[in-house]
Amino acid sequence: MLRGRFEKARRLAAEAAEAAGSNDMATDIKNFQFRDLRAKAGSDKAEATGSMIEAQKLLGHTSPSTTEIYVRHRRGALVKPTR
Repeated sequence: MLRGRFEKARRLAAEAAEAAGSNDMATDIKNFQFRDLRAKAGSDKAEATGSMIEAQKLLGHTSPSTTEIYVRHRRGALVKPTR
């Protein structure tokens, strides 16, 4: 059920990007995979706590080197929401 909802949301987002004339964004959206969310959760945890160990626990890895593969360094500056 979750997978189906994800695929529908991805398809609608890609269509909206294409309608807005952002073909590069639409391609990125179409290539985005459900498993990328897990890596993002690990990256968010490592960034929030400053600890790769916390990310390792969250992702359930036994080896820190495995966690380092999944934790990503983001491009650009982090900003807070306006509200």
